[in-house]
Amino acid sequence: MPKSTLNPLPRLGIKLLPKGILDYIQTEDRKFIRYGYWGQGNRGTVIILPGRTEYIEKYNFVIQEFLDRNFSVLCIDWRGQGLSQRPHGRTDIGHVKDFFEYQIDLETILEHLKDTLNQKPKLLLAHSMGGCIGLRYLLRDTTFQSAIFSGPLWGLPVSDLTVSILIPIFNLAISMGLGLLTYPYKIDGFNILTKPFEKNLLTKNIDSYNEMRDNLLIDPRLGLGPPTLSWLKALNDELNKLAKMPPPEIPQLTFLGESDKVISKKAIESRMARTPMGELKILSGAMHEVFFETLDIKEIIWEEIDKFLNKNFPY
Repeated sequence: MPKSTLNPLPRLGIKLLPKGILDYIQTEDRKFIRYGYWGQGNRGTVIILPGRTEYIEKYNFVIQEFLDRNFSVLCIDWRGQGLSQRPHGRTDIGHVKDFFEYQIDLETILEHLKDTLNQKPKLLLAHSMGGCIGLRYLLRDTTFQSAIFSGPLWGLPVSDLTVSILIPIFNLAISMGLGLLTYPYKIDGFNILTKPFEKNLLTKNIDSYNEMRDNLLIDPRLGLGPPTLSWLKALNDELNKLAKMPPPEIPQLTFLGESDKVISKKAIESRMARTPMGELKILSGAMHEVFFETLDIKEIIWEEIDKFLNKNFPY
């Protein structure tokens, strides 16, 4: 396999958890995808699927929580974000032509590590866009024992009328070769540098917000601009397909922030209502980034996760 010329390590200043492996793997469509793996836990392996604009280092705290619970952890940087290969080398756009490209990223890494991963039961932990990608993967793969979702992107936070107006416009622009044009989006990874905490849509925890901002100041390569028209069309296509699909037949725990304005709460409630093995926890006062919320909200989350783990991953 060709060696990546990309640097798997961030610049000095961003905390990295010890005893882990950071490396790249090349996909069948020749994209270098970065992953981190901490293999010291014996209870199972947690595969973390971050959301749009996110990167491995952001999940240091979450990774450590699972390591403390005797789990191994795998986390990835999706193509086009983090320190994985960017489209045309650009950090100012989030771009794919088809959401199945993310399936290729996940499949490639799981296949690369399968001899190690298959020795332990696997738990999927997926946030926001990662929840969309993870749901699709669970419907294609039967090797995961259970799943935890947080603020999963299972629907757009806009009306059907808005979508019916915008998507044909996007399709026309794409057909004219304008698929790389961007669309103003609520969550743009670089916006955090200028948007005041009081106007953010992510968290009520100012310390978490400042840490996200500091990470981009330390290493701007981790930032991400708004999505392209092609990305938005690809997302809408994927959401339409997923809406018609049944739930995965494994235990699922889903967290939804009561004040989440980034995703469609209705889509989450609708899917969980038809998921016999699923449990939905609505977190009072929480925004989109539930794992980076205030201490009282995080305590509730980890209490619920411990119940879920004790039921599905006994010591």
